[in-house]
Amino acid sequence: MQNTDTDRVNSRIDSTIKLKAQAELKKNGLTISEYIRIILTGVAEHGLPENFAMPSTDVNQSILEMVDAKVQHQSLPGGNSQEAFERTLK
Repeated sequence: MQNTDTDRVNSRIDSTIKLKAQAELKKNGLTISEYIRIILTGVAEHGLPENFAMPSTDVNQSILEMVDAKVQHQSLPGGNSQEAFERTLK
């Protein structure tokens, strides 16, 4: 018997990311809906992984570099504006 006590989850995502995710999941015989059910069930039963919100070593290093530059009143390579920062991310 199928469980009829279900809710719909809606999410918006970039179409390119959706297509790439669909292709990757399909290689493993999964749909996006199946994968989302697996992930949400895991979170519901076990919570988020202990290191979920921890930044990577690269991110930590970048943060420390920014703090050091700020304390020493120095500029970081790449510019001092949001626009310059966004250009470096492309």
